[in-house]
Amino acid sequence: MIVVLVPELETLLAEAEQLPPLFRRFLARSRPHRIDPMFAESLLVTGQPLAAAPLSRLADHPLDADGIWLRADPVRLQPDLNAVWLQAEAGLSEAAIRDLVACFADEGLTLDFPTPSRGYLRLESIPECSFHPPWSLAGNSLDHVLPHGPDAGRWRRLLNDSQIILHQHTPEATGNTAGSLWFWGAGALPAASKPASRVSHLVGDSPVLVGISRFLSLSHEPVVHRRGAADGSLVLWPGRTERSASENLVELAGWLQPLWQRLGRFGLDSLELASRERCLVLKPRDRWRIWQRQASALP
Repeated sequence: MIVVLVPELETLLAEAEQLPPLFRRFLARSRPHRIDPMFAESLLVTGQPLAAAPLSRLADHPLDADGIWLRADPVRLQPDLNAVWLQAEAGLSEAAIRDLVACFADEGLTLDFPTPSRGYLRLESIPECSFHPPWSLAGNSLDHVLPHGPDAGRWRRLLNDSQIILHQHTPEATGNTAGSLWFWGAGALPAASKPASRVSHLVGDSPVLVGISRFLSLSHEPVVHRRGAADGSLVLWPGRTERSASENLVELAGWLQPLWQRLGRFGLDSLELASRERCLVLKPRDRWRIWQRQASALP
């Protein structure tokens, strides 16, 4: 079995002017099933939802990852009339970090930044509210993606406090974008027993994927090889933002072609192509179907 995770696959399929033939065959012959976007990587590896914050904490700070964690990532929010668009923040100044740490300390919370782009809060309990991951923000109204639930008031206030602090440390040249911390991925890793893994090897530079490899003692490498993937692997395919959707799919189709051929020779027992929202499962017998379903008809 080989699993190929393409986080932005749904967007690529929707925006491509024309699908490569391999994708038309894959969409028509595979068996789709839904997955929870909040836990896509852990579900594909283990079949169980594992929170993103403690997993990425394990990647960033393996000696201090026990307990409950919440990501607090520096971002820039650029609202328009109907939606909000998010940009990753390159990093915070030492002065900004110092003021943020002091602000959260006043709330009884410990904030730290093992890397400039990822912050963490250690919590006593999981907040009773929903948080949205940064990649889900684009195109949504800000009210729709703010924390919701019984504890949401506190986290909305802390979000506003972080905006005020970062505004004081933001050069005027950034225009109308607002700096903020974005909270998401709350949870703790299971302490009693670890879930079994569906694969033995992980490929990709996602902090969550690195954390999964350490949590489950799986082999890992950060870079996708042009020659393909070994059986028993999950590969995180990195799309190229500077290329069009069609160009990305053509490149991905070329990389998938040898795996498709191995499946046809029964060299693989399954090939899975996944986005954050669904997983398309193809078995050797599916590859030889003579009938096809329209991709638009898939759930």
